Amino acid sequence: MSKFGYLILAGTVLSGCTNVPAFDLTPTDTAYGSPIVRVASIMANLKCELHEAANSREPMPQFLNDPSLKPADRTTDDETRKFTMKNIFGAIAYVGEVELTIDATQTTGSNPSLSFPSLGSKAHPLEFGVNAEVSQKGHRSNTTYHSVDFERLVEGSEQPAATPPSVPCGQGRELAGRIGLEENLKMGLVASSMNDISVWPNKASYPDASGTVEDKYTGGQIHAVIDFTTTMSVSGGPSWELTHFVGPNSDSGLFNHKREALNQVAFTFLPVCIRAAYKGTSKDQIRWEYEPKLPHGTPGWANYLPPCKAPGVGQRKTRALNQAHDTNIRSLDNIRFRAF
Repeated sequence: MSKFGYLILAGTVLSGCTNVPAFDLTPTDTAYGSPIVRVASIMANLKCELHEAANSREPMPQFLNDPSLKPADRTTDDETRKFTMKNIFGAIAYVGEVELTIDATQTTGSNPSLSFPSLGSKAHPLEFGVNAEVSQKGHRSNTTYHSVDFERLVEGSEQPAATPPSVPCGQGRELAGRIGLEENLKMGLVASSMNDISVWPNKASYPDASGTVEDKYTGGQIHAVIDFTTTMSVSGGPSWELTHFVGPNSDSGLFNHKREALNQVAFTFLPVCIRAAYKGTSKDQIRWEYEPKLPHGTPGWANYLPPCKAPGVGQRKTRALNQAHDTNIRSLDNIRFRAF
């Protein structure tokens, strides 16, 4: 083979190796970890953590609405009135959307570097080198959308509750660690409990207003985006050093392969109505009073939420799901834009 034959071979041997990448590293669809099983595992762990968080009985901190952050005195022996996520979601019906994106990028190529030393004569020595690079990149992305109804997570009389997880969360292969759903929900609820200056929609302050802010914004919205990325990189290759030939190799290896899997979860949850365990009365159908009393930590705007059995609540749920979807789309578009 000629001196340039090594370079040509190294530069073309991988030209057909890169196709559209699989969503994971498992080579067959029957093995655990294949794309279908991977998505199922992610969803099972996501639902497990969401169910566990929504039913948490751990009391959340309550503070005065003041920079001093002095604890608010909300001591009670009534378990149903303690400021826990189970009590809040058992009182306020939240709905929303989870957006799951599975993304894989795979780059395969060769980057040979050849040199030919000690050529020519002693009086006129000659050395020259040649570099070449061939690379291909494949990309695949899949996004699914899933609505979430907290009435299915926290048991009540409205409809049958979803089956709780049979094993502790975090046992599956995908999302085996905590992704912080509980912390995000707690942050949203604690922030809402301290907000006593909200302008609640549905013409609460101005009954004669022609429109409402509910079409674009709702108090108590909880939104977060969580990324989890896996990167695999392999490089290497042979190298020979002869009297008149060194190569084919380079700092990055003759053959190189890189695979990056970006998985992303975005969720938005919004309050819609007060659940059936609480009976509401109202003189103007705008502000409501509920019995028994709503749990401690319930935001002040909760009294502007109608009972879930009130007329028009179905339409409110539909609007809330549309808002959640729009919020997820806008937030992910902003993140992708900032990435470039």
